[in-house]
Order: sequence, then structure tokens, then C-alpha cells
Amino acid sequence: MVKTKGTRLFIFTFLVIPVLHLLIFSYIPIITNIYLSFTNYNGVNPPKWVGFRNYERIFTDPQYLKLFRNCLWYMVVAIPQLVFAFILAVFVNGKFRGINFFKGVLIVPYLLNGVIISTIFIIYFNNNGTLNSILRAVGLGKLAQQWLHNLRLVNPAIASISIWRYYGLNFLMFFGGLQAIPHELYEAAAIDGCTKLQEIRYISVPSVLHILFINILLSISGSIQVFEIPYIMLNGANGTATPVIQIQQSAFAENRVGFAAALSIVVFVVVVIAVSLQRLLARRGSIY
Repeated sequence: MVKTKGTRLFIFTFLVIPVLHLLIFSYIPIITNIYLSFTNYNGVNPPKWVGFRNYERIFTDPQYLKLFRNCLWYMVVAIPQLVFAFILAVFVNGKFRGINFFKGVLIVPYLLNGVIISTIFIIYFNNNGTLNSILRAVGLGKLAQQWLHNLRLVNPAIASISIWRYYGLNFLMFFGGLQAIPHELYEAAAIDGCTKLQEIRYISVPSVLHILFINILLSISGSIQVFEIPYIMLNGANGTATPVIQIQQSAFAENRVGFAAALSIVVFVVVVIAVSLQRLLARRGSIY
């Protein structure tokens, strides 16, 4: 196409609106947030420059370091979540009747709203809820307790909800990767006398390794951004607050907008690093 002056003006006209939209609603708020993170600002009075004081407090005050430690629980539960999803994908890999219905059932928890999930698990972890009823039924009644009121168990209990919620999504990603492996590879391995475990080790695992790393990075970025489940279930009480819950409370309940901005920048940097690694691996298609 010949780019005449009129054509360039036509293209420029179509680009103006999305570029302005990006500037006004994305980049300018980020730059403003970075500036506010270096100030003492309560949302009403003019911000006062305090340098790195907000960041210093985030990385030295045990109260705020604990926020990041809570995120580690969500990273820890991602390990059995991914292992279980991979084993299930290997188990159902192949064509059999009802596979689409099976995949639909597994993805339902991921599609549910956070409020619904929180309600389900408030009942589940209640003193007279499902978990304690099961424990009493199998003779382990001594272990029954108020799971959400036990300060040692409340974080792993809430984090374990992620397994139920996200393993279906991880399963679909692994299953898609396994379906893309040529069946001839398994046939050749069987002719060479490989066992099923050797097929999984030398064919299945290497073929979905890039998917595994993408899932790990998604889990890391998701763990640092956890908000809705602990917020809805306990409002961040009993030591369940996460960095994003603290941002919400600092900005809107305590009027410490400057500190909330600094904490949001820290979360933003962690997420950007995780997403950049994910995009790099996705572009390569494999880590090897």
C-alpha cells in the first residue's frame, strides 16, 4: 500500500485514541504511584518527600516481612498442585469416552467466583464443617479444630484452597502438552522395551517441561498477588494478610497512601520479573 500523506493521517488518527488511553490509564498512574511511594501522603494533604523511608520500613519491619512469608505458603502448595495435575494428565492422556466432560468438571473450580469459593471453605473449615466431620467419621476426632482460628494452621489451610481451585487449569495445560507428543514416540519406546515409568521419565516429562516452568512462574506471580480468598474469609485477620491486602488496608483504611504506593511498587516489580521470565520461556518454547 502506498503511504500517502492522507494514509499516514488516517493511521495516525486511529492510533491517537489507544495511545492516549495507554498514557492516561496505564503509564501516568504508574509514574504517579512511583512518585507517591517516596512520599508521606494521606490522600488529602499535599505529599511530603521522605525518600526511601517507606521501602526501608517494608524490608526491615517484621510486620511487613511477614506479609511476604505468608505468600510462601501459596508457593509451597503449588508443588503438590502441579504434581497432582501432571499425574492426572498422564493418567487420562489418550482417547477415551467422556474426556471432554471430565475436563469440564475439573475446570469448574477455576471458573467459580472468589466469594463462592470463600463461602464453601468457611463452611468446610468450620468447627462443625466438612473437614472436621470427616476426621470424626474416620476416628481422627482429636485432630478436629477451628482451622481458621489456629494461628499455626490458618495460613496453610487457606493456601490449600489454591490446590482445589487451580489444579484443573494446570491439568488442562499439561494435558494439552501431552496430547501434542507424537504417539509414534511411545510406540517406539514400547518396542524398545521401555516401561510406563520410563516412558513418562524420558518422553512425557521432557516434552512438558516448558509448560511446567510456565506453571511455576504463574504460581509465583499469583502467590504474590493473593487477595480475595484470605480477604473475604478473614479480612486478613489471624495473620493471614498478604501484601495486596495490606495495600488495600493502608490506602483505604489507614490513609497511608504513600506507604501503600511503595508496597504496590514492590509487588509490581516481583510480578514483572515473573511475567518477563514466563514470556521469555514461552518465546523459546522450551528451556533447553
